[in-house]
Amino acid sequence: MNEERFGEMAGQLARASLDSWRAGNRAFAVLHCGIGCEHILKALLCHHDPLLISEKGDRAHRFHALGFGSAPGVKPLAEARTIGITEAFRDATVFMNGRMPLDERGFHPVAVSRNGVAHYAHHNDESAAEVVTLGLQVIDAVRAELCLDSLAFWGEYQSVFTNLDKVADLPSQKGPGDRPTIEGAAEHLARHEGQQVISELTAAAQTAQLVTSWGAETRQADVQETVARTTLIAALLTALGSSGYRIKEAVRELLVAYDIVPYAFPLEAPPSPPEIEERARTAVMVKVVLASSVGSAIRRAHNEFPALSIAPLLAEVSASGRLLADRLAKPGARLWWHQCPACGYAGNVYGDLDPRGCSCEGEWDICPHDDRNEGVGSIEAFSCPFCGLLLNHSAELAAAGVAPETAVPADAFPASG
Repeated sequence: MNEERFGEMAGQLARASLDSWRAGNRAFAVLHCGIGCEHILKALLCHHDPLLISEKGDRAHRFHALGFGSAPGVKPLAEARTIGITEAFRDATVFMNGRMPLDERGFHPVAVSRNGVAHYAHHNDESAAEVVTLGLQVIDAVRAELCLDSLAFWGEYQSVFTNLDKVADLPSQKGPGDRPTIEGAAEHLARHEGQQVISELTAAAQTAQLVTSWGAETRQADVQETVARTTLIAALLTALGSSGYRIKEAVRELLVAYDIVPYAFPLEAPPSPPEIEERARTAVMVKVVLASSVGSAIRRAHNEFPALSIAPLLAEVSASGRLLADRLAKPGARLWWHQCPACGYAGNVYGDLDPRGCSCEGEWDICPHDDRNEGVGSIEAFSCPFCGLLLNHSAELAAAGVAPETAVPADAFPASG
């Protein structure tokens, strides 16, 4: 995308964030705002030089931006990789020359929301309001820097976007029929699933405590500790596996009901890239909101059973890499992982991410690729064994920020295998 397209999308996302806040859909307001921030920041960088948004080591975007997109060996623009929101904010701050309303530390909650770990969206209205307020401040400051018309950018929210209480007091927007919007349906479903998950984790913890008490008096203390730990891990992972599967099915049914997926279209009416992007972005937001209810339930279970240290225990299991297993991988293939955008634990990356040799022909001395590689391979899907988040379309992976550059080989875990 170019400056104009980034700016246009930022306006749409900023208004979508306010629409969501107005409807009471706090999680979606946070997610829309975070992505809108990233787009407006990249619009500013493109205004100065499109190369500024190229990810380190990226070749596709750089050569296309310079007008060499059709040159031999240059990958299609669809495979271009751009910088993330934190780096975009850091670089945009330079060009704002003191006019950016936040420093990098103050912007951190917004960056976290963009990266999908929806801590703020699931705490309470106050923390969600903080993220949205900060994000909108940055968006408007950069909008002014780009001289984008305020009324065209903010629409009906021009006079109230700085006051979320006033936004919430606006008359509700009526949709077709009596069916709730997909955002409202997703947040309602997330609350319902969250209650189920906390019940399942509570039952798992209680069962683990009961089972480990059997014969405890006959075991030495260190053995008893190992038994209790192993039993608790098994009980928790069983509960999470069950809830994750159920949430995946609930997400699929919701997205199908609202005609977001499948992405297949008749050959005579192929979709435009913006249409695919919009549908994928909606799908990712719905998936993240539902899956992050598991992370919220884990924190609640941890607080209910403080002596069991449930959250640190699961974090340790995640860091060990023992749950990483790519069921789609060929025998002997190297496994990869990526931090889950919904719960923050380690999830499976499906695909071939090893370095790919370039396809340049002719003289090697004019090959534009470092070390004769076009970069790493591609990700085909992502699946989290903890919260059940499944991203199985290239546009979803891009919208969620799951990129090959940030994937890590599973054998990098000290305790993997």
